[in-house]
Amino acid sequence: MKFFKKNILNFLILTFGFFIILLTLWITKTFGKNVYYVEILYNIHIGYEGFKDSPNEYKISFLLYTIFPAFVLSIIFLFAGNKFEQIQNSNEDYKYLWLNKYIKIFKLVFLSKFIKIFLFNSYIFLVYCSLFFVFQFGFFEYFEKNARYEDYPELYKNPYLIKYNEPANQKNLILFYVESLEYDVSKLSNNDKSDPLEFFNKIKGENIYNFKHGPSTSFSIAGIVASQCSLPFNVVVNSNLNKIPKEKLFCLSDVLARQNYEQIFYFAVDGKFQSTGPFKKKHGYKVNDANVIRRDLNITEKSSNQSAWGESVFDSDMLNHAKQEMIKIYEAGKKFNFTFKSSDTHHPYGFSPDCILGDTSNESLQAYEAYKCSGKVIKKFFDDLDNLGILENTVVVVMGDHLAFRDLFGSLNKIENRNLYFKIYSNKKIQRSKMNHFDVAPTILDALEILPNNNKQFGFGVSLFQNEKKFDYDKHYNLVMRYDILSNFYLRRLLKFVPPARTDGLDPGPNAKMIATID
Repeated sequence: MKFFKKNILNFLILTFGFFIILLTLWITKTFGKNVYYVEILYNIHIGYEGFKDSPNEYKISFLLYTIFPAFVLSIIFLFAGNKFEQIQNSNEDYKYLWLNKYIKIFKLVFLSKFIKIFLFNSYIFLVYCSLFFVFQFGFFEYFEKNARYEDYPELYKNPYLIKYNEPANQKNLILFYVESLEYDVSKLSNNDKSDPLEFFNKIKGENIYNFKHGPSTSFSIAGIVASQCSLPFNVVVNSNLNKIPKEKLFCLSDVLARQNYEQIFYFAVDGKFQSTGPFKKKHGYKVNDANVIRRDLNITEKSSNQSAWGESVFDSDMLNHAKQEMIKIYEAGKKFNFTFKSSDTHHPYGFSPDCILGDTSNESLQAYEAYKCSGKVIKKFFDDLDNLGILENTVVVVMGDHLAFRDLFGSLNKIENRNLYFKIYSNKKIQRSKMNHFDVAPTILDALEILPNNNKQFGFGVSLFQNEKKFDYDKHYNLVMRYDILSNFYLRRLLKFVPPARTDGLDPGPNAKMIATID
């Protein structure tokens, strides 16, 4: 104990160093190898609240595989270092001559001053651990991109300054984010070899098969913000998410709020998770999360699958609740925007009781059944709405919030070849075959006839209905997909130069300072 008190500082440094290494391994094992620094910084920013509302499985594995072993390894490392030092300083001759020989070699090779400084020094060890963490998650790229700044003002069309149409025949909107839905899901199969995307593909609408995720959109809240506000979820955005005035971060729902849409956001987990609920409330939504759904449907028992992912409700429960709400609003003659974020296809997967499951003996088969089950439930939801006539004047979008994580598809290191699932049901003709997250909001607003005919841009996005002959989309796409252009520094400059807030709900007019001209 006396030795431990004497070396308390070294112990704390070693513990922190081992924690960094173990945290890195835990993150890559749990969430895959392509976690990016933006996600790390966002979760650090939301801190205890974000950890508190995360699934119990993550909390337990975090403690077992990072905190506890970090303490144990630092104790072992500290006492081993002390023992090595005793051996080095000892002049004792051992009874067996061969042992003396090997002790001398050990002292010469492993306990030289150089090795002692660079191997058994806690401060140096902490530097090694920190560098490992920084390079693993692309932090070097963060610093490098912020050091370089290129000005491309034409890329961004300030949503707050657009003069939107107010169509006489307003259309409804259903926007459905399916957790981790990408086209590579089709590579999952069981013995009958049927496509797990079968039911998603049968939902009415036209697919876009070349949908690459935009910069900093590798997790749910990032994908939602990028697709509804048409800008990347860079550090300057995520660290001020609920502080940025709507006039600076003007999103799809803010446009619809001006036109008196009833807007409800359905979230299968607790609304506090990743601060998603507060963000949606700030931008005009009523939030029905797992707590509201469970209360209203009197769901008192949780199955093991529900408690496995953030104590979420099944997709079927969420949609049963939503259908009742939607029918009320529809029959009242109000226009609505229902936005959904599901959870059944999130690892470790949930299976609605409406589904008859096949083999779930390994992770790949579990994923297969989860996607197939979720697709079946979601298609039934849309079929029911269609039979009620609700889809007649409604734009429907079904998409993945981000690419799937973990090593399910064997292509985790080839993100550039993977595509998010995207389907839109609209009476307008799609003009091109590729898109990214930023293009979702302008596409929806264009389908709703709200985006003006002389402008198909919104933020960094461009509507899928933009005539390619009038706009060089490929050039625009190539620029906005580059991290070094849409850097954190770029966004910081961009969000700073906006007009002051207005309270009358009107467009700011021709004399307003245009954000697109960054000085």
